[in-house]
Amino acid sequence: MGGWLRIVRGSGLRAARIKAGLTQDEVARRAAISVRTVRHIERGHVKNPRLETLARMAEVVGYEAAVPDDAPDIGAPAEPPAFAQEIRLLGPLTVLSADEPVSMPLKQRALLGLLAVQPDQTVSHEEIADVLWNGEAPPAYPQLVHTYVARLRRIIEPGPGHGGTTRRISTVRGGYVFNSGGVQLDLSLFEERAALAARTATDDPTAALELYRQALRCWQGRLLQDLPQLWHHPSVVRVAQRHIDVAIEFADLALRLNRSAFAVEYLRVASYEEPLHESLQARIMLALAGSGRRAAALRLFTDLRMRLKKELGVEPSEEIWQARNSILVQDGAENRPEAAGPAPGGRYAPPDHSWDGPPPRTPPSSARPRSLAPPAQLPPVIAPFTGRQQQLAALDGLLAQQHKGYAAVGIAAVHGPSEIGKTALAVRWAHQHHAEFPDGQLYADLQGSADPAERPVNPSTVLTRFLRSLGVPDEWIPDNPEEASALFRSLLAGRRFLVVLDDAADAAQVRCLLPGTPGNVVLVTSRAPLIDLVTREGAMTVALDVLSAGEAYELIETYLGPERTAAEPEATQELAAVCGQYPLELRMAVARLAATPHVSIRALVSELARGGEADNLYPLRAHRASRPGRTNKAADSRRQRLT
Repeated sequence: MGGWLRIVRGSGLRAARIKAGLTQDEVARRAAISVRTVRHIERGHVKNPRLETLARMAEVVGYEAAVPDDAPDIGAPAEPPAFAQEIRLLGPLTVLSADEPVSMPLKQRALLGLLAVQPDQTVSHEEIADVLWNGEAPPAYPQLVHTYVARLRRIIEPGPGHGGTTRRISTVRGGYVFNSGGVQLDLSLFEERAALAARTATDDPTAALELYRQALRCWQGRLLQDLPQLWHHPSVVRVAQRHIDVAIEFADLALRLNRSAFAVEYLRVASYEEPLHESLQARIMLALAGSGRRAAALRLFTDLRMRLKKELGVEPSEEIWQARNSILVQDGAENRPEAAGPAPGGRYAPPDHSWDGPPPRTPPSSARPRSLAPPAQLPPVIAPFTGRQQQLAALDGLLAQQHKGYAAVGIAAVHGPSEIGKTALAVRWAHQHHAEFPDGQLYADLQGSADPAERPVNPSTVLTRFLRSLGVPDEWIPDNPEEASALFRSLLAGRRFLVVLDDAADAAQVRCLLPGTPGNVVLVTSRAPLIDLVTREGAMTVALDVLSAGEAYELIETYLGPERTAAEPEATQELAAVCGQYPLELRMAVARLAATPHVSIRALVSELARGGEADNLYPLRAHRASRPGRTNKAADSRRQRLT
């Protein structure tokens, strides 16, 4: 194979190109590679060129060489060579050298991202300055850009003894060029696999489907996910659009081959950046329906239509209506494979009987799917509510992270002793931010601290309830818990839900109820701190203890009124102490006082200090006695002093 490589590359290709009367630009355009790649291969600067690239160049220039028997099939995707350095752009910017991550300052990261997203192309000094200083470059920016490039070279360029013969970043007239030769670049791998899939689709569609899948697997998140200053750069926008185009080509081929379920995951990932891209959403609807999830497909249509009307003031395009109508005419699983799919030219085309003209402004009621209101399952707010400002601020911070594009689901674990007010805190915060979750709010009481004779609620039971509330018919809910959990995550993907899981026994009880995409927020309450949820899912912990003396006094005053507490300020403070400053005990005590205005606060404190023997305080005494494991040394000491 090595001898064959020496025959193909270098002067032979150059001579064949000159004989054919082609320029390097023409060869690059026809072979779908960069001009710099053509130049480097002809000069012999590429140590291990890809066989597929050589084959495409040879075909363009009409070059023929004897190929030994042991040469690999150049029509198949070649295994990528082992590179000492890898740069990943399709997700957070990551640089790996000998499989170890390389750290660098923010300016160098932004510079590398800008250069690498345009491999083998000149990037001007002005373009670099505009990105590094957000359009407000200092007067001496050329010298500063040169300094940043020099520092970046020291970080990413191979040193002596590593086989580096050319600079990773070359200086050219007016700017710099990132040389992609000799480095594993996920963007280049994506483009090569996608281009090969497109050429293979006609002759071997099954192989092309796998090539498309391999190309889309390169995407591990949003392009340059951790560099938002680059998101609106034209080159970044172009690559992001290329991702969507390839996903659509992949979906059309998968629908044609009846492999709908194969495509859903990759279509969802592509839709994160463009949730209102109607061609892409039409394919997701068809893929969901083709994999037996018509309810989810129709739900997606309803949600998309609402968002288009709310954000843009328009109805869905004809393509969306066609997809929706083709789903409605499917009569069970036997019609799924050919209900709709791509036409021979690659464009989506529904069955002839599903559409006869432009979409009506309002679809006929006979064809309209049943519309479910977004679930709003939060229990009522417990009022009055006092204190907990620090904990509420912590939850606000979790929500702020989601608004800033945090790459993970927001999870908060609110923990503390029994009857400390965990549910009240979670429900109050959830109601305060109701508008932040327009897609719905889900709630479940997991009964993790129930009587030992009773078992906590099975998470599969909660999962089934959630799926029903999201519009999934019972016959479509999977029996397998893992499949049901995957369906739940798919329905919440790319949307904004709040999930409140109250009174969890442990992390295992809630794990299958967690969404999988950012934008969703989960509040979990539990007596235990759920350390496993923190370490594995990155949950934020919010600890609750008894109310402070001031907060307890405020709670009593809110119930009884300022006049009554002002008349007995010391007794009010003692009432808070004798109740251990527990919110629930305070509510029960002041509720008794509110119902008996002739009883003074001092009288109630005295009765409680003696153990609550009065008949009218029996419910409070019984409640305290029934709570196992409750200890509050400060309150017990205060009671002893009062007696």
